Amino acid sequence: MSEEHVLGEKKGHVFYLTLNRVDKRNALTFEMLAAISQMIEGLMTDSEIRAVIVKGEGPVFSAGVDFNSLAMLVSRFMTEAAAGGAVIRAEINKFQQHLNRLETFEIPIICAMHGRALGLAVELSLACDFRLMSDDCLWGMPELRFGVIPDLGGTARLAKLLGPSRAMEILMTGRQYSADQALKWGLVDYVYPESELLAEAEKLADDIAKMGPLAVGAVKKVVKRGQGVDLMTQLDMEANLQSILLRSEDFTEGVTALMEKRAPNWKRK
Repeated sequence: MSEEHVLGEKKGHVFYLTLNRVDKRNALTFEMLAAISQMIEGLMTDSEIRAVIVKGEGPVFSAGVDFNSLAMLVSRFMTEAAAGGAVIRAEINKFQQHLNRLETFEIPIICAMHGRALGLAVELSLACDFRLMSDDCLWGMPELRFGVIPDLGGTARLAKLLGPSRAMEILMTGRQYSADQALKWGLVDYVYPESELLAEAEKLADDIAKMGPLAVGAVKKVVKRGQGVDLMTQLDMEANLQSILLRSEDFTEGVTALMEKRAPNWKRK
């Protein structure tokens, strides 16, 4: 059923990944996370794709984790085989890898949230590169109300993005916040009326699509993987990736197109 709950559609240079479980307010099952990861993985072989937009069908982006899916998982964790926690840690790590794939994917991913974005939905957005939100959207991380923490990158990525104190407030209180607050804190890049949200996400995707795709991927690598390393290591990353770009067909095409005053025909080669 996960293939029905996660839809993929290619339009030009943009791939739309849509959460489509409207009757459950797009609550995320772990099968849906796997489907998202597999869908993203499959895009690497499509040289035409320049950006991905993640969105939700219906009145809300996502209400968070599906509790039935979570309950089935927890019941396995209560068995004797899970004593000591090794089985639990392995399972959590497997699910973490699904979201990690979004972060390591060289093509930029734009997350457009509307209505509500709670818990696991926020974790999903944090693994994306750009976050847009409708002005009526409410968001929060309620996991601690159930005696657990966000464990698919939510605790770690939130702290890296907003700082430890702000992340602890959001997590320890379980409050819901406005889109305006998300913008002020830097959780999202832009806030728009819901009627304009997708169009603005598409404008961002279109602007990215005009750039050299290999260079776009290189920027994502330097910025994302360079976090937490020293400056000299990050400068080495820049030099190494640039040495590849300068020998690419796309670089030759980019220079030629500039001299001929035309739009470049990128090949991602």
